[in-house]
Amino acid sequence: MSLSFVQTGVEAPDAQTMLRELNETLMGILGHNGTAHVCLDDFSQEKAFFLVGYDDDIPVCCAGVRRMDDRTGEIKRVYARKNRKGIGAALMKAVEELAGRTGYRRLVLECREGNPHAIAFYKKNGYTVCENYPPYDNEADAVCLDKDLE
Repeated sequence: MSLSFVQTGVEAPDAQTMLRELNETLMGILGHNGTAHVCLDDFSQEKAFFLVGYDDDIPVCCAGVRRMDDRTGEIKRVYARKNRKGIGAALMKAVEELAGRTGYRRLVLECREGNPHAIAFYKKNGYTVCENYPPYDNEADAVCLDKDLE
């Protein structure tokens, strides 16, 4: 496995493929595609980015970060194809490294209680449960996590 990560726009064909697979996967897990609080335009704003990961030349994962404030980015649209051991952890490391170079000192993200596999994955990668932040602060099944990059 030779992973590489490319910063791209969400409109790129490989990004669209990964996002479509993510939406289908979430439909199977949660019964919805998880896009209620997603604005794809956020990934083209200042201090925001979107990554697609490749194994050789095949897209296998994606994630984006949107700016919350000068020190905090929110990770969104994280996806790695199943049965590809180590890709998710490598993706998170790439996201964290680029976020740090972008000036972020803290990353936050949100999962749903109905996706315990994802919550466990983030905890395994150093994220801890934190207070729910807007717009998730009034959603009982939202689980917010964060990680300091400093």
